Amino acid sequence: MKLKLSKTTVEALAPEPDKQIIVWDSDIVGFGVRVSPGGSRTFFYQGRLHGKAKKVTIGKLGKVTAETARKDAKRIASMLELGQDPSPPKHATAATAPTLGDLMAAYVELLESQGKVSARNVKNQIARDIENAHPRLWAKPAAEIDLHDCMVIVGALVDAKKPRQADKIRSYIRTAYSEAINAHGDANMPASMRRLKITFNPARDMRKVKGSSKAKDRALSLAEFRAYWRRVQALPEPHRSLAMLHVLTGGQRQQQLARVTLADIDRDAPSMRILDYKGRRTEPRVHIIPLLPEALDAIDRITDGGEYVFSCDGGRTPIHNAFLNDIAKRICAEMKGADELENGPFTAGSIRATCETRLIAKPYRVSSDVLAHLLSHGMGTVQRKHYQHHEFFDEKLEALEMLHRMVKGQPEPGAQVVELRTRA
Repeated sequence: MKLKLSKTTVEALAPEPDKQIIVWDSDIVGFGVRVSPGGSRTFFYQGRLHGKAKKVTIGKLGKVTAETARKDAKRIASMLELGQDPSPPKHATAATAPTLGDLMAAYVELLESQGKVSARNVKNQIARDIENAHPRLWAKPAAEIDLHDCMVIVGALVDAKKPRQADKIRSYIRTAYSEAINAHGDANMPASMRRLKITFNPARDMRKVKGSSKAKDRALSLAEFRAYWRRVQALPEPHRSLAMLHVLTGGQRQQQLARVTLADIDRDAPSMRILDYKGRRTEPRVHIIPLLPEALDAIDRITDGGEYVFSCDGGRTPIHNAFLNDIAKRICAEMKGADELENGPFTAGSIRATCETRLIAKPYRVSSDVLAHLLSHGMGTVQRKHYQHHEFFDEKLEALEMLHRMVKGQPEPGAQVVELRTRA
């Protein structure tokens, strides 16, 4: 019996009480489903490897979808044609086979070998949301992890109302399996990744989590922005200086600020160097931020013998990624209680959006090109990536001076326009 094995057709198959029945797919030769007397439906692929019959179980309906099973059948067929055995090594037992934990640890090691500054943060997220939250799955052989297991891990975060984090974990699992599969023919991969011998990706068909990329940062109104600045001035140190410096540098990204050290501060031509690793860069882009005198004063109040500028302990260790968000959350609650909040809650990311939105509007009218250089975004075009960043130092400095006058409520001397100075 042959028919196209889809969710509808497979679910409609009636089991026979005394025997197992097999139904073959009408399109993919060798792809079939076994229906047991009890009603379970198991997908499999049957072909030949080195002239000998080879049958590979794909999984039961419910743990894998019909669509996923079809894709796996095609993958298995390709491997058999290339003379590759799609089955896990025979010597790999539950006690010795590489686990999901081994796979995720190898993925972190791969990130470290590539010089990714995010490796430490990824490692901490994996430990919290997979290892500690799902110890049984963490210890399960990586080759036995299926789509259902992946859904358990990611679904727990979705249920906890953490869509952004859920999608990050989905991406880490999916990419880890993909890299392990690619490691078979890549001697440049870490040994921990090469020895895994992964042949399939159970997270391949997991959909992006809804709401994970929804813009959550809004721009504050001018009145809200000034109220925020006033409340920043009332914070205890070092919170006050850290929040001030965040605004006075244009609302730079928190992860990048946390890496800034005193060696990145130039006091002769007052400026701060940020290394921008955002995106798929293997080498950081140097991002120079002019520093106002008030910003230098804030740095002096924060640092006390340590090397990190954005620090709560005198520079010995950098601030956590959530530190500025915690400050924004606290001030947001205070502003709500004082009826100073016009358009709902905001985050530290809203300060970045506010700096751009307010500077581009009247009466400031800072050009979008200058803002792109100030905020280090939209710099991917061929023309822009070859600019010398110091060419815009004066324009960025003038924009930050405007920003400082703005939050203090000082009138702007005319409708000034900051324009990009193109190269001759």
